[in-house]
Amino acid sequence: MKCHISYLGVVDKYNNCHYISFQEGLNIITGRSSTGKSAIIEIFDYCTGNWENTVPEGVITENAQLYFAVLVSKDTQLVIGRNQGVSTTKAFYKIESEELDIDNLSMTYFGEEYFIPVNDFRVELGHFCGLNISETDESKESIDFRGQKKGRPSFRNMISFMLQHQNLIANKHSLFYRFDEKEKRERVIEEFKIFAGFVDQQYYLLCQELEEKRKELTQYKILKSKHESNKKEFVQEISYLRDNFYAISGNELFPDISSESLLNAPKLFIDRLETYKIEVNEASDEYKKRYVQLNEEKNKLLAERRKATIRLERIISSIEYARNYSKEIDKYKPITEVIKADGECPFCHHYTNVTTSETNKLIDAINWLNGELQKSPQRLDSFLPQKKEIENEIRDIDEKIKILNNNLNVIIKANEQLEKNKSLEEQSLKIKLKIENVLEWSLKESLNLAHHNIEGVQKEISDLEQILFDKYNIEGKLSEAENFINSSMNEIGGKLDFEYKPINLHFDIKTFELYHLKEGNKKVYLRSMGSGANWLYSHICLFLSLLRFFSSLGDKSLVPTILFLDQPSQVYFPAMIDLNTEKFDAEQLKEKEKGEKGKEEVDDDMRAVTNLFLQIADVLKSIKEQYGFTPQIIISDHADNLNLGKNYTFENFVRKRWRKEGDGLINMDKINTSIGTEPN
Repeated sequence: MKCHISYLGVVDKYNNCHYISFQEGLNIITGRSSTGKSAIIEIFDYCTGNWENTVPEGVITENAQLYFAVLVSKDTQLVIGRNQGVSTTKAFYKIESEELDIDNLSMTYFGEEYFIPVNDFRVELGHFCGLNISETDESKESIDFRGQKKGRPSFRNMISFMLQHQNLIANKHSLFYRFDEKEKRERVIEEFKIFAGFVDQQYYLLCQELEEKRKELTQYKILKSKHESNKKEFVQEISYLRDNFYAISGNELFPDISSESLLNAPKLFIDRLETYKIEVNEASDEYKKRYVQLNEEKNKLLAERRKATIRLERIISSIEYARNYSKEIDKYKPITEVIKADGECPFCHHYTNVTTSETNKLIDAINWLNGELQKSPQRLDSFLPQKKEIENEIRDIDEKIKILNNNLNVIIKANEQLEKNKSLEEQSLKIKLKIENVLEWSLKESLNLAHHNIEGVQKEISDLEQILFDKYNIEGKLSEAENFINSSMNEIGGKLDFEYKPINLHFDIKTFELYHLKEGNKKVYLRSMGSGANWLYSHICLFLSLLRFFSSLGDKSLVPTILFLDQPSQVYFPAMIDLNTEKFDAEQLKEKEKGEKGKEEVDDDMRAVTNLFLQIADVLKSIKEQYGFTPQIIISDHADNLNLGKNYTFENFVRKRWRKEGDGLINMDKINTSIGTEPN
């Protein structure tokens, strides 16, 4: 998003306005320590919705009544502000159509009607940047799992790409603002594709629809699989009933047609059964044949069961033996040493190898024993699967015997029913009705599955996947973004004083981790890169490249093209000891830091700092040439009067210089003049 800050400042308790005017491009606020340079980034952070007021305690907080910032995007001017306080629940938000009379700005301008709750304020800031997505869940299941929606993406998560605080810019443990908070880190990474303009609200709706269709297809497949499983059981059931029908009536039911075919065409055979006339062949001895056959099968199974039972008993016995053996053998430790020297006769002092020969036999015995000691647990482990296998075999045999007993009982029961004056026709009819019931089940299940258009759902899934790929192609765009950022980082890094030569920085777009890739694909992560200069340059390369990337996207990107860099020269010249009220004196700072030895490093460090500012200016220039506009970088630093060569003049970038006593964001002359008047 093409956006820059035009003003940032404070309205004091006496209704005076203290401000800094900024421009597109490079803006430098320079000066000695404790003048409020680092407060600039904190004021912007607070004005853009940070719940916590982190403006450093001092002259600013003692005199401030309200902080404000003015953002400009195209022809739109947005004024935002927050009241001074440990915590305020509202923020000022006003779209301004006219140029502000900044010199006469007072609390009168900040009317109460423009203050809105901070949560609503954050949403409106997002709208200002074009952030109009309200739902970011890609599936309904994730909502059910969490018990709530993820909610809308936040403007506050964009801030991580815009701010490099003093304690962050050369930090080896962290790259991004507030990434120590796990939830914030995950949200920023997840929402990157939104901020880059890769996706819109329709993307998430399509993802939800796709997930629902996939879930629907899975449920259909489960139903189909369950139906097929039940169908196998009912094929056996129908076969069992048909055999019984044959044994009782003496006639086969639908000969030459398999039971599976009956279930595959249930309606056809239900209709045929309704007109089927039961006829009993009283002379048939099929029941006797079937009875003999079933008994033979049962006897075979009983024989198999006995054999399996004997094998199981042997296995159980072996397991028990192995356990006892293991317990006993654990009492003995492996033998590791034996006599290895040749024997010597105590009388004639001749050496003999007889002892050595016996020793070798003993060594062989020891090796065998040690091997046995090691094998005992493995033996036990090898028996257990065999035991389980035989137990399953016995269980299957018992199930088959149970079915055979049922079939035998049917024949016996048929005879009993005859004695009770229940005809064979009546018994056959009863079996026929049971077969009809099974076919009715199959018909119902078939119709139920037919309502689920699996092929249609598969087509819908394929179409949705194609739409997501053609219109969004997230993986491809993220990969392109990663390549762009990596290429830019190494272009910039090649001109900075990295200890690694050549520098080969890589930014993982999926994890937001940064590393230097050495030969052999060895990754050296930021925390292991060594000196503070390496950490500083890694941050600089990454954030300049991110700024360049968002700028390359033009109006598609939602991230304001603004970057704050607070005290980047601190690696070379610690900011807290710069108290010179005259000028920036590098030699004096090095002497304070390291004594006389520090003076020797001044020239190299000054070259490094100068080159750093020069490369920042060059990046902004290249963005202007490539993409037609200049993003905004605001640097707060005590480095001053740097010689940036023939292309740039340092003074042209300076917006404020605070060196003298009383200099700073708060103009003490205004305060002193106002003392004695009633504060608002």
